[in-house]
Amino acid sequence: MRIGKEKVEIRSRNIPILFVSEVIYGLLFFLPILALYYEESLFTVTNVAIVFAVEAFCVVLFEVPTGAIADLFGRVRSINLAYISALLALVFLAVGGSMLMFILYAVINAFARSLTSGTISALIYDSLKEEKKEQYFKKVMGNMLALWPLGASVGSILGGYMAAVSLRTPVLFSFVPVAIALVMTFFMKEPNYEREPDKNILKHMLVSSKVIFRSRQLFIIAAACLIMSSLGETIHRLDGIYFEFKQIPIVYFGFISAFIYGMSAAGHYLSYGISKKLGNKAALVIAYILSPLLTLLATFATGFGAAALFIIPSLSYGIKNPIIDHLINAEIPSSLRATVLSVNNFIGQLGFALAAPAVGFFSQVYDINIAIRISAMILFVVPVLFLLLKRERRETGQSSTVDISR
Repeated sequence: MRIGKEKVEIRSRNIPILFVSEVIYGLLFFLPILALYYEESLFTVTNVAIVFAVEAFCVVLFEVPTGAIADLFGRVRSINLAYISALLALVFLAVGGSMLMFILYAVINAFARSLTSGTISALIYDSLKEEKKEQYFKKVMGNMLALWPLGASVGSILGGYMAAVSLRTPVLFSFVPVAIALVMTFFMKEPNYEREPDKNILKHMLVSSKVIFRSRQLFIIAAACLIMSSLGETIHRLDGIYFEFKQIPIVYFGFISAFIYGMSAAGHYLSYGISKKLGNKAALVIAYILSPLLTLLATFATGFGAAALFIIPSLSYGIKNPIIDHLINAEIPSSLRATVLSVNNFIGQLGFALAAPAVGFFSQVYDINIAIRISAMILFVVPVLFLLLKRERRETGQSSTVDISR
Protein backbone atom coordinates (compact mmCIF):
# COMPACT_ATOMS: atom_id res chain seq x y z
CA MET A 1 0.00 0.00 0.00
CA ARG A 2 1.26 3.50 -0.83
CA ILE A 3 1.10 6.06 2.00
CA GLY A 4 1.77 9.39 0.32
CA LYS A 5 5.09 8.83 -1.49
CA GLU A 6 6.05 5.95 0.77
CA LYS A 7 5.20 2.34 -0.03
CA VAL A 8 4.33 0.41 3.13
CA GLU A 9 4.02 -3.37 3.27
CA ILE A 10 1.08 -4.54 5.39
CA ARG A 11 0.98 -8.31 5.87
CA SER A 12 -2.39 -8.70 7.61
CA ARG A 13 -5.03 -10.31 5.37
CA ASN A 14 -7.74 -8.60 7.40
CA ILE A 15 -7.26 -5.29 5.63
CA PRO A 16 -7.58 -6.48 1.98
CA ILE A 17 -10.57 -8.65 2.96
CA LEU A 18 -12.26 -5.66 4.62
CA PHE A 19 -11.47 -3.51 1.58
CA VAL A 20 -13.14 -5.90 -0.86
CA SER A 21 -16.08 -6.79 1.40
CA GLU A 22 -16.84 -3.10 2.03
CA VAL A 23 -17.10 -2.40 -1.71
CA ILE A 24 -19.40 -5.37 -2.19
CA TYR A 25 -21.51 -4.57 0.87
CA GLY A 26 -21.93 -1.05 -0.46
CA LEU A 27 -24.04 -2.47 -3.30
CA LEU A 28 -27.27 -2.02 -1.36
CA PHE A 29 -29.46 -1.09 -4.30
CA PHE A 30 -32.32 0.25 -2.14
CA LEU A 31 -30.34 3.07 -0.50
CA PRO A 32 -31.57 5.96 -2.71
CA ILE A 33 -35.24 4.98 -2.39
CA LEU A 34 -35.44 3.63 1.17
CA ALA A 35 -37.43 6.58 2.55
CA LEU A 36 -39.82 6.38 -0.41
CA TYR A 37 -40.10 2.58 0.01
CA TYR A 38 -41.20 3.16 3.59
CA GLU A 39 -43.52 6.00 2.63
CA GLU A 40 -45.27 3.86 -0.02
CA SER A 41 -46.69 1.68 2.78
CA LEU A 42 -46.65 4.10 5.73
CA PHE A 43 -48.06 7.17 3.90
CA THR A 44 -46.52 10.02 5.97
CA VAL A 45 -43.05 11.47 6.53
CA THR A 46 -43.66 11.26 10.28
CA ASN A 47 -44.15 7.49 10.09
CA VAL A 48 -41.01 7.16 7.95
CA ALA A 49 -39.05 9.16 10.51
CA ILE A 50 -40.40 6.93 13.29
CA VAL A 51 -38.93 3.83 11.59
CA PHE A 52 -35.56 5.57 11.27
CA ALA A 53 -35.83 6.65 14.90
CA VAL A 54 -36.60 3.11 16.07
CA GLU A 55 -33.49 1.89 14.28
CA ALA A 56 -31.45 4.63 15.89
CA PHE A 57 -32.85 3.87 19.38
CA CYS A 58 -31.99 0.20 18.86
CA VAL A 59 -28.47 1.13 17.80
CA VAL A 60 -28.30 3.11 21.04
CA LEU A 61 -29.39 0.04 23.03
CA PHE A 62 -27.03 -2.36 21.25
CA GLU A 63 -24.05 -0.07 20.63
CA VAL A 64 -22.09 -0.34 23.85
CA PRO A 65 -22.86 -4.01 24.70
CA THR A 66 -21.78 -5.10 21.19
CA GLY A 67 -18.56 -3.11 21.57
CA ALA A 68 -17.87 -4.88 24.84
CA ILE A 69 -18.59 -8.24 23.19
CA ALA A 70 -16.04 -7.42 20.46
CA ASP A 71 -13.40 -6.48 23.05
CA LEU A 72 -14.02 -9.50 25.27
CA PHE A 73 -14.82 -12.25 22.76
CA GLY A 74 -13.18 -11.15 19.49
CA ARG A 75 -13.52 -8.59 16.71
CA VAL A 76 -13.79 -11.12 13.86
CA ARG A 77 -16.62 -13.09 15.49
CA SER A 78 -18.55 -9.87 15.96
CA ILE A 79 -18.14 -8.94 12.29
CA ASN A 80 -19.27 -12.43 11.19
CA LEU A 81 -22.41 -12.09 13.33
CA ALA A 82 -23.04 -8.59 11.96
CA TYR A 83 -23.24 -9.77 8.34
CA ILE A 84 -25.48 -12.71 9.30
CA SER A 85 -27.81 -10.24 11.04
CA ALA A 86 -27.78 -7.89 8.03
CA LEU A 87 -28.88 -10.74 5.78
CA LEU A 88 -31.72 -11.64 8.14
CA ALA A 89 -32.82 -8.00 8.35
CA LEU A 90 -33.17 -7.86 4.57
CA VAL A 91 -35.78 -10.62 4.74
CA PHE A 92 -38.12 -8.39 6.76
CA LEU A 93 -37.40 -5.37 4.56
CA ALA A 94 -38.24 -7.38 1.44
CA VAL A 95 -41.52 -8.62 2.92
CA GLY A 96 -42.32 -5.03 3.94
CA GLY A 97 -45.81 -3.62 3.55
CA SER A 98 -46.41 -2.71 7.21
CA MET A 99 -44.96 -0.87 10.15
CA LEU A 100 -44.29 -4.20 11.91
CA MET A 101 -42.08 -5.56 9.10
CA PHE A 102 -40.16 -2.30 8.84
CA ILE A 103 -39.68 -2.16 12.61
CA LEU A 104 -38.32 -5.73 12.62
CA TYR A 105 -35.93 -4.75 9.83
CA ALA A 106 -34.89 -1.66 11.77
CA VAL A 107 -34.21 -3.61 14.98
CA ILE A 108 -32.14 -6.38 13.38
CA ASN A 109 -30.29 -3.99 11.08
CA ALA A 110 -29.50 -1.84 14.12
CA PHE A 111 -27.96 -4.88 15.80
CA ALA A 112 -25.84 -5.53 12.68
CA ARG A 113 -24.71 -1.91 12.53
CA SER A 114 -23.85 -1.87 16.22
CA LEU A 115 -21.68 -4.96 15.87
CA THR A 116 -19.46 -3.29 13.27
CA SER A 117 -19.54 0.41 14.24
CA GLY A 118 -16.52 0.41 16.54
CA THR A 119 -15.32 -3.11 15.83
CA ILE A 120 -14.01 -2.57 12.29
CA SER A 121 -11.99 0.46 13.38
CA ALA A 122 -10.58 -1.48 16.35
CA LEU A 123 -9.77 -4.48 14.13
CA ILE A 124 -7.85 -2.32 11.65
CA TYR A 125 -5.99 -0.42 14.36
CA ASP A 126 -4.95 -3.61 16.19
CA SER A 127 -4.03 -5.36 12.92
CA LEU A 128 -1.69 -2.46 12.14
CA LYS A 129 -0.40 -2.25 15.72
CA GLU A 130 0.51 -5.94 15.55
CA GLU A 131 2.96 -4.95 12.79
CA LYS A 132 3.96 -1.67 14.55
CA LYS A 133 2.37 0.35 11.73
CA GLU A 134 -0.48 2.01 13.63
CA GLN A 135 0.79 5.44 12.56
CA TYR A 136 -0.74 4.66 9.15
CA PHE A 137 -4.20 4.04 10.59
CA LYS A 138 -5.75 7.26 9.24
CA LYS A 139 -4.70 6.43 5.69
CA VAL A 140 -5.77 2.79 5.85
CA MET A 141 -9.05 3.66 7.57
CA GLY A 142 -9.66 6.47 5.10
CA ASN A 143 -9.14 4.11 2.16
CA MET A 144 -11.38 1.49 3.73
CA LEU A 145 -14.17 3.96 4.49
CA ALA A 146 -13.94 5.30 0.93
CA LEU A 147 -14.72 1.89 -0.53
CA TRP A 148 -18.22 1.42 0.91
CA PRO A 149 -19.43 4.69 -0.67
CA LEU A 150 -17.89 3.65 -3.99
CA GLY A 151 -19.92 0.46 -3.90
CA ALA A 152 -22.94 2.46 -2.77
CA SER A 153 -22.48 4.83 -5.73
CA VAL A 154 -22.68 1.98 -8.22
CA GLY A 155 -25.50 0.36 -6.27
CA SER A 156 -27.43 3.64 -6.17
CA ILE A 157 -27.26 4.14 -9.93
CA LEU A 158 -28.40 0.57 -10.59
CA GLY A 159 -30.98 0.85 -7.82
CA GLY A 160 -32.48 3.95 -9.42
CA TYR A 161 -33.18 1.98 -12.58
CA MET A 162 -34.50 -0.98 -10.59
CA ALA A 163 -36.88 1.36 -8.73
CA ALA A 164 -38.47 2.27 -12.05
CA VAL A 165 -39.77 -1.33 -12.11
CA SER A 166 -40.89 -1.27 -8.47
CA LEU A 167 -39.57 0.07 -5.18
CA ARG A 168 -39.21 -3.53 -3.89
CA THR A 169 -36.95 -4.67 -6.76
CA PRO A 170 -33.75 -2.98 -5.41
CA VAL A 171 -34.37 -4.62 -2.01
CA LEU A 172 -34.58 -8.11 -3.51
CA PHE A 173 -31.37 -7.72 -5.54
CA SER A 174 -29.51 -6.52 -2.41
CA PHE A 175 -29.45 -10.07 -0.99
CA VAL A 176 -26.62 -11.00 -3.39
CA PRO A 177 -23.89 -8.55 -2.26
CA VAL A 178 -24.70 -9.01 1.45
CA ALA A 179 -24.34 -12.79 1.13
CA ILE A 180 -21.00 -12.48 -0.71
CA ALA A 181 -19.65 -10.03 1.90
CA LEU A 182 -20.68 -12.43 4.67
CA VAL A 183 -18.71 -15.32 3.15
CA MET A 184 -15.60 -13.14 2.83
CA THR A 185 -15.56 -12.21 6.52
CA PHE A 186 -15.00 -15.84 7.52
CA PHE A 187 -11.46 -15.63 6.07
CA MET A 188 -10.30 -12.91 8.50
CA LYS A 189 -7.89 -13.58 11.38
CA GLU A 190 -8.17 -12.23 14.92
CA PRO A 191 -5.23 -9.84 15.65
CA ASN A 192 -3.35 -9.90 18.94
CA TYR A 193 -4.58 -7.27 21.40
CA GLU A 194 -4.87 -6.79 25.15
CA ARG A 195 -7.91 -8.57 26.55
CA GLU A 196 -9.46 -8.17 29.97
CA PRO A 197 -9.32 -11.50 31.85
CA ASP A 198 -12.68 -10.67 33.45
CA LYS A 199 -15.47 -11.30 30.90
CA ASN A 200 -17.96 -9.11 32.77
CA ILE A 201 -19.67 -7.16 29.97
CA LEU A 202 -21.43 -4.66 32.26
CA LYS A 203 -18.20 -3.79 34.10
CA HIS A 204 -16.37 -3.39 30.79
CA MET A 205 -19.09 -1.03 29.53
CA LEU A 206 -18.93 1.12 32.67
CA VAL A 207 -15.13 1.40 32.60
CA SER A 208 -15.18 2.34 28.91
CA SER A 209 -17.87 4.97 29.46
CA LYS A 210 -15.83 6.59 32.24
CA VAL A 211 -12.89 6.95 29.85
CA ILE A 212 -14.83 9.42 27.69
CA PHE A 213 -15.88 11.58 30.65
CA ARG A 214 -12.35 11.63 32.12
CA SER A 215 -10.79 12.85 28.88
CA ARG A 216 -11.53 16.41 27.78
CA GLN A 217 -10.50 15.48 24.22
CA LEU A 218 -12.88 12.51 24.03
CA PHE A 219 -15.71 14.48 25.66
CA ILE A 220 -15.45 17.26 23.05
CA ILE A 221 -15.44 14.71 20.23
CA ALA A 222 -18.50 12.99 21.72
CA ALA A 223 -20.38 16.31 21.98
CA ALA A 224 -19.57 17.15 18.35
CA CYS A 225 -20.63 13.68 17.20
CA LEU A 226 -23.90 14.07 19.11
CA ILE A 227 -24.85 17.12 17.05
CA MET A 228 -23.44 15.83 13.75
CA SER A 229 -25.28 12.53 14.00
CA SER A 230 -28.56 13.92 15.33
CA LEU A 231 -29.06 16.50 12.59
CA GLY A 232 -26.61 15.54 9.83
CA GLU A 233 -27.77 11.92 9.76
CA THR A 234 -31.44 12.95 9.84
CA ILE A 235 -30.92 15.23 6.84
CA HIS A 236 -29.20 12.42 4.95
CA ARG A 237 -31.86 9.79 5.76
CA LEU A 238 -34.68 12.06 4.50
CA ASP A 239 -32.88 13.12 1.32
CA GLY A 240 -35.24 11.19 -1.00
CA ILE A 241 -38.22 13.13 0.37
CA TYR A 242 -36.21 16.36 0.09
CA PHE A 243 -35.38 15.71 -3.58
CA GLU A 244 -39.02 14.94 -4.27
CA PHE A 245 -39.93 18.28 -2.64
CA LYS A 246 -37.46 19.97 -4.99
CA GLN A 247 -39.37 18.34 -7.89
CA ILE A 248 -36.50 16.17 -9.07
CA PRO A 249 -37.74 13.08 -11.00
CA ILE A 250 -37.21 9.76 -9.18
CA VAL A 251 -35.20 8.36 -12.10
CA TYR A 252 -32.37 10.73 -11.11
CA PHE A 253 -32.34 9.76 -7.42
CA GLY A 254 -29.87 6.94 -8.04
CA PHE A 255 -27.42 9.26 -9.79
CA ILE A 256 -27.72 11.87 -7.02
CA SER A 257 -27.10 9.21 -4.36
CA ALA A 258 -24.13 7.98 -6.38
CA PHE A 259 -22.65 11.49 -6.33
CA ILE A 260 -23.30 11.77 -2.59
CA TYR A 261 -21.50 8.49 -1.90
CA GLY A 262 -18.80 9.39 -4.40
CA MET A 263 -18.09 12.66 -2.60
CA SER A 264 -18.00 10.77 0.70
CA ALA A 265 -15.52 8.28 -0.79
CA ALA A 266 -13.33 11.14 -2.04
CA GLY A 267 -13.39 12.75 1.41
CA HIS A 268 -12.35 9.52 3.10
CA TYR A 269 -9.54 8.99 0.59
CA LEU A 270 -8.27 12.59 0.89
CA SER A 271 -8.63 12.77 4.67
CA TYR A 272 -5.11 11.58 5.44
CA GLY A 273 -3.42 14.06 3.08
CA ILE A 274 -5.59 16.99 4.16
CA SER A 275 -5.07 16.33 7.86
CA LYS A 276 -1.31 15.98 7.35
CA LYS A 277 -1.17 19.38 5.65
CA LEU A 278 -3.63 21.31 7.80
CA GLY A 279 -3.55 19.31 11.04
CA ASN A 280 -6.42 17.27 12.43
CA LYS A 281 -8.04 20.18 14.23
CA ALA A 282 -7.95 22.65 11.33
CA ALA A 283 -9.20 20.01 8.88
CA LEU A 284 -12.22 19.28 11.08
CA VAL A 285 -13.04 22.97 11.65
CA ILE A 286 -12.88 23.90 7.94
CA ALA A 287 -14.83 20.82 6.85
CA TYR A 288 -17.65 21.54 9.27
CA ILE A 289 -17.92 25.20 8.42
CA LEU A 290 -18.38 24.36 4.75
CA SER A 291 -20.79 21.46 5.32
CA PRO A 292 -23.71 23.31 7.01
CA LEU A 293 -23.07 26.40 4.88
CA LEU A 294 -23.61 24.51 1.62
CA THR A 295 -26.60 22.62 3.04
CA LEU A 296 -28.13 25.93 4.09
CA LEU A 297 -27.60 27.39 0.61
CA ALA A 298 -29.22 24.28 -0.90
CA THR A 299 -32.50 25.13 0.85
CA PHE A 300 -32.66 28.42 -1.07
CA ALA A 301 -31.94 26.79 -4.44
CA THR A 302 -34.28 24.82 -6.68
CA GLY A 303 -34.12 21.67 -8.80
CA PHE A 304 -30.72 20.26 -9.67
CA GLY A 305 -28.98 23.32 -8.21
CA ALA A 306 -30.35 22.37 -4.80
CA ALA A 307 -29.21 18.78 -5.35
CA ALA A 308 -25.67 19.91 -6.26
CA LEU A 309 -25.33 22.02 -3.11
CA PHE A 310 -26.77 19.14 -1.06
CA ILE A 311 -24.23 16.67 -2.47
CA ILE A 312 -20.97 18.53 -1.75
CA PRO A 313 -21.13 18.37 2.10
CA SER A 314 -20.63 14.60 1.83
CA LEU A 315 -16.97 15.46 1.19
CA SER A 316 -16.77 16.92 4.71
CA TYR A 317 -18.37 13.78 6.14
CA GLY A 318 -15.68 11.69 4.49
CA ILE A 319 -12.83 13.91 5.68
CA LYS A 320 -14.10 13.79 9.26
CA ASN A 321 -14.43 10.04 9.89
CA PRO A 322 -10.80 8.83 9.70
CA ILE A 323 -9.62 11.84 11.72
CA ILE A 324 -12.19 11.28 14.48
CA ASP A 325 -11.39 7.56 14.66
CA HIS A 326 -7.66 8.33 14.79
CA LEU A 327 -8.09 10.86 17.62
CA ILE A 328 -10.18 8.41 19.65
CA ASN A 329 -7.90 5.40 19.05
CA ALA A 330 -4.84 7.41 20.07
CA GLU A 331 -6.41 8.14 23.46
CA ILE A 332 -7.46 4.66 24.58
CA PRO A 333 -5.89 1.27 25.43
CA SER A 334 -6.55 -1.65 23.06
CA SER A 335 -8.45 -3.61 25.72
CA LEU A 336 -11.19 -0.94 25.63
CA ARG A 337 -10.86 0.15 22.00
CA ALA A 338 -14.04 -1.26 20.42
CA THR A 339 -16.18 -0.37 23.44
CA VAL A 340 -15.04 3.28 23.70
CA LEU A 341 -15.60 3.71 19.96
CA SER A 342 -19.05 2.18 20.45
CA VAL A 343 -19.82 4.53 23.36
CA ASN A 344 -19.00 7.48 21.09
CA ASN A 345 -21.27 6.05 18.39
CA PHE A 346 -23.93 5.43 21.04
CA ILE A 347 -23.96 9.13 21.90
CA GLY A 348 -24.35 10.09 18.22
CA GLN A 349 -27.11 7.56 17.59
CA LEU A 350 -28.98 8.70 20.70
CA GLY A 351 -29.00 12.21 19.25
CA PHE A 352 -30.26 10.92 15.91
CA ALA A 353 -33.00 8.87 17.57
CA LEU A 354 -34.25 11.99 19.35
CA ALA A 355 -33.87 14.35 16.39
CA ALA A 356 -35.36 12.23 13.58
CA PRO A 357 -39.00 12.24 14.83
CA ALA A 358 -38.76 15.96 15.63
CA VAL A 359 -37.45 16.82 12.16
CA GLY A 360 -40.05 14.51 10.58
CA PHE A 361 -42.87 16.14 12.55
CA PHE A 362 -41.58 19.63 11.72
CA SER A 363 -41.46 18.63 8.04
CA GLN A 364 -45.06 17.47 8.25
CA VAL A 365 -46.29 20.69 9.89
CA TYR A 366 -44.28 23.03 7.66
CA ASP A 367 -42.11 21.41 4.95
CA ILE A 368 -38.89 19.42 4.59
CA ASN A 369 -37.01 22.43 3.20
CA ILE A 370 -37.56 24.55 6.32
CA ALA A 371 -36.70 21.61 8.59
CA ILE A 372 -33.37 21.11 6.81
CA ARG A 373 -32.65 24.85 6.83
CA ILE A 374 -33.01 25.06 10.63
CA SER A 375 -30.96 21.87 11.09
CA ALA A 376 -28.13 23.31 8.98
CA MET A 377 -28.05 26.46 11.09
CA ILE A 378 -27.72 24.44 14.31
CA LEU A 379 -24.85 22.42 12.79
CA PHE A 380 -22.64 25.54 12.90
CA VAL A 381 -22.09 24.69 16.58
CA VAL A 382 -19.89 21.74 15.51
CA PRO A 383 -16.84 23.70 14.23
CA VAL A 384 -16.93 25.76 17.43
CA LEU A 385 -16.59 22.54 19.44
CA PHE A 386 -13.73 21.35 17.24
CA LEU A 387 -11.87 24.58 18.04
CA LEU A 388 -11.76 23.38 21.67
CA LEU A 389 -9.75 20.24 20.83
CA LYS A 390 -6.31 20.17 22.43
CA ARG A 391 -3.24 21.54 20.68
CA GLU A 392 -1.76 18.94 18.38
CA ARG A 393 1.68 17.42 18.65
CA ARG A 394 3.69 15.63 16.04
CA GLU A 395 2.17 12.22 15.25
CA THR A 396 4.57 9.41 16.14
CA GLY A 397 2.25 6.42 16.06
CA GLN A 398 2.47 6.14 19.87
CA SER A 399 -0.74 6.23 21.86
CA SER A 400 -1.36 8.73 24.61
CA THR A 401 -3.93 6.73 26.48
CA VAL A 402 -6.21 7.74 29.31
CA ASP A 403 -5.43 6.41 32.78
CA ILE A 404 -8.18 3.89 33.62
CA SER A 405 -6.77 2.69 36.92
CA ARG A 406 -8.92 4.93 39.11
